[in-house]
This record gives sequence, structure tokens and C-alpha cells, in this order.
Amino acid sequence: MIDKNLILYLPFDDPDGDKAYDYSQSRSDATLSEGASFSRDAQQGKSLALNGTGECITAKSLPLSSTFTLTMYVKPSHKKLGWLLSLPGVDQYLEQWLDVVPGEWIFLAFVKVGKAFTVYLNHNKVYTGVMAEQPVGFSLNDPNLDGCTALIDEVKLYNVEKTAKEIFQMQKESDVEYYIDGRNFKEFGVYVSESAGLVGRLARKEALQVEWDSYHGTVRDKKRPRYKERTIELDCFIEASSRSAYVEWVNLFFSQFDKEGNHRLKVEYSGTTKPLVYEVELLDDADPQKQWGKYDRDLMVGKFKIKLVEDEPVKKVLRHIGTTANTTAQIKVTSSKLLNIYWGDGTHTYNVSGTDKEVTHTYTEAGEYDIVITGVIEDITSLSTNAIVVWDLLK
Repeated sequence: MIDKNLILYLPFDDPDGDKAYDYSQSRSDATLSEGASFSRDAQQGKSLALNGTGECITAKSLPLSSTFTLTMYVKPSHKKLGWLLSLPGVDQYLEQWLDVVPGEWIFLAFVKVGKAFTVYLNHNKVYTGVMAEQPVGFSLNDPNLDGCTALIDEVKLYNVEKTAKEIFQMQKESDVEYYIDGRNFKEFGVYVSESAGLVGRLARKEALQVEWDSYHGTVRDKKRPRYKERTIELDCFIEASSRSAYVEWVNLFFSQFDKEGNHRLKVEYSGTTKPLVYEVELLDDADPQKQWGKYDRDLMVGKFKIKLVEDEPVKKVLRHIGTTANTTAQIKVTSSKLLNIYWGDGTHTYNVSGTDKEVTHTYTEAGEYDIVITGVIEDITSLSTNAIVVWDLLK
């Protein structure tokens, strides 16, 4: 679901390069330059390393004359970190220097409503004041004159005021969330206690091999590994408020796997920007172990395991963000092998191949859609798209 008040979101979890994708509706992707890079030392996934003289520039600017909330994680390299609001006139500004611990992640939130300005450091409100004029500039600084070497992560800009409670919620650890065809398992009272096969190594297909009588051992083709299907096992339990509700929830959950074709399993383990995405089927039976409640109103719990099979386990994952109906995702790809594209809205395009083959798809409804491209991804020689590249290769 698109947060229409989120106007810039830079998680910095992108493939190494000079582009930082904006996961908000604005799609104001940022460009890294002057030595800025992605670091795996991060609050989530990757972070932005400024490396002294580095820059990360986006076309989206702070709406200084209106309401906004700006949040981010920072890992400073100095024991002081300061913010500054520039006001109209000569030497007119507001500033504050905060005591921080070098090398430790902190959470900062800046909230402007009218002429009021509030600053949060982690869970504490550290500044609140009223400006005489609307600001004309904002900066975050450290005392290092040779250039900032801080790490920055999860930059979010909203065009509304976020309350103290909402800001505190942003800092809470999130649970691992499981979705089937866009619906959270928890909607059916189903929780996952353990999983297997989500990120494990795939088994390789048997390669061409020859045994010579006059030589030891086996000669095996090791040039082009190919992989078998992926098997995912989820240990689940389901909670219901009564016996009748239990039967209803069990039937409703398993019916999600009954429609024709593949089903989209999505696992969000660290925010929403780098989910694990699979096109799966449920082929085996699943019989929850249960004990009937003494009365129909008693809480009932059943435990069960589901085994999901992903026939095409090697893939690229893209994301299309459509803020209105009838937006279009565009892909141009060069591949000598056939590719299948699953558009994330239940539709697909099979057997795509050729040189600079252009494929488009129009989404009838606004929303965020994860696009899965499956096949011999290693043999793709070029690919360009107007979507976000979430996973360049996932297997």
C-alpha cells in the first residue's frame, strides 16, 4: 500500500553503483558522487557512506514553507552532531549541537508545523521552538572541517506532521511478515514459528558427466550450473476464538492456494524495500494438529506445516510504484534464453527473449507491485527498466 504522505524514501539498499532508488511515490531517485558509496554497515540492509567529500543528490527538496517530518538513522564519526535552520536575513538561523557517541547508530526526527520546529533524538524530544520567519534552508553537520564521514540510513520525508507516538513506533523492531497473494498470514490468524528453504542454497541439477575406463574418477561439466526447484517449509500455528471460528479460519487460509496458477509468497524480514519474493504452489496436504476446545467459545490453536514449491527459483525482482490507475512498467531486455515475467498483479508474460526486447504492462489500479523475472538470469546481457531493481539476482 502506498503511503501518500511519504514523499521521499531512500533506504540505500540498492545494488552497488551510483543510484539510490526512491521508494516513495515521487520516485526522485538520488545520484551518488564524489566518493559516496553504499555500506553494509547499516541499520537495515545497506547505508549511505559519505566518505568525506561524498554527495547524494535528489531532485526532491524539503518543503520548508509547509509542514514536514524528516527522519533518518545516522552513525556519526564525531562526538558532536548539529542541525541548522537558515532564516531570511543576514546571520539569521537556529541551531543545536547534540552530544552523540561516535560509531553508534542514532535516530533523528525533525518535525515542522507552521513556524514550530521539534527535534527528536532516539526516543527523546531534545528541542522545541518557534521560528520568527519561515526557514529557507536546513542542514545536518558535524565539526569535521575535512568532510563528513558519517553513515546515513532509512531517510524518510513526509509532508505531514508525525506525532511523538508515531516517531517512537518508527524505531521499534518489526516482526517478520508473511504474505500470500498480498494478504498477510495474520489476517487468517496464522503465524509462522519456523521456516526452511527461504534463502538456502539450491540443489544443482545433474550435469553432463563421462567416465573413462583408463582414467580415475569422473569428468563432469562444471561450466554452466543449473538448479532444481526450491522447496520452502513453513511451521505454522493458527489461533481462533472458538471451535467454529477455527474451522472457518483454517478453510479460508488454505483456500488461498486453490486458484489456478502460481501464488505470490512475500516475506518482509527487514522493512518493506528488500522482501523475499517467490512464485509458489502448495502441492502437499496439510493437516493441523489440534485439540478441540471444551466449549465453543474457548481459544483454539492448531499447528501445521506447509511445503511450498517454487518451480522457477532463479530470478530478478523489480518494483513498480503506481500512484494512480493505469501506470505502466517498462522493461527492455536482451536474452538468448526464454524469460517469464510475473507482474505482481496476478498476470504474467511468458517466453520473452531476443535483442532489446521491449515489454510493457499497465496496472489498472494504483499500488506497489513486485515484478519477478525468472529464467536463466545469468544469460541476460542487458536490461533497462523504469522500475526499481530490488534484487538483481535472487536464487
